[in-house]
Amino acid sequence: MALFNDGFAADIADLLAYESDLQDVATTAGIDLSTKLRLAQTEVGAQIAASSRRPGNVFYGGDAGWQSTGGEASLPRFDLSQVIVTPPLRLWLIFQALALTFRDAQTRKENDKYLPKWREYRELAKWAADLLFQTGVGLSATPIPRPDQPDVSSAASTLPAMAAFVRITWTRGADESAGSLEKAVRTGAGQAIELTAPNSPAGVTGWNVYVGRKKGEALLQTEQALEVGTPWTMPESGIALGKEIGEGQAPDLYRTAPRYLQRG
Repeated sequence: MALFNDGFAADIADLLAYESDLQDVATTAGIDLSTKLRLAQTEVGAQIAASSRRPGNVFYGGDAGWQSTGGEASLPRFDLSQVIVTPPLRLWLIFQALALTFRDAQTRKENDKYLPKWREYRELAKWAADLLFQTGVGLSATPIPRPDQPDVSSAASTLPAMAAFVRITWTRGADESAGSLEKAVRTGAGQAIELTAPNSPAGVTGWNVYVGRKKGEALLQTEQALEVGTPWTMPESGIALGKEIGEGQAPDLYRTAPRYLQRG
């Protein structure tokens, strides 16, 4: 799963899955859906950060399985950089963005046409927030942020001309970050793709390379993680059929918090 701070945890396609005509609504009312997603992420993030100050319960993993602190207690605060996007959190972001969109549309058009939709998604956002805090905010004890895109160059090779899509991840032991944004690459005949990772964050020990022939495909190319600072060059055998890229780190623990009233 991606970290909350890795970027938008939901996109316009997620909004359209709930409201297929949302683009028409946005165009008519002069609304930028990307801005609403950004505002939703900011508002949700502020409420999650505030929840870290409240008493709660922690469920954590161990050799004996998931264990609980056993009742509400004052717990150490957590940081947004530790928060992992679990399904309830993603739903909250989607519903919050939809509520903001229909609230804005209703206000701009100065009629009640969009009022029912605003109310519907405001209530769904509250439901998703309650679900998140009841089941617990997913946290990583040692978060690894998503890497920026790698630098791309080429090296002499016998490979034919190629069009590919590349992504990379950071690693630390068995932990692996969410993948970088996809980057399209083209090479001519006699050239091999060469990648250099960006500057690594503290604690990262390696990086993996994923390549696909079509958009959305990302297959592992490194049998073991490369050391930080070591470039990667595509071998003469071409694209390896490794495993698909993962979603990132799973939560090490879940922290609950009491219910509260959410601003609509």
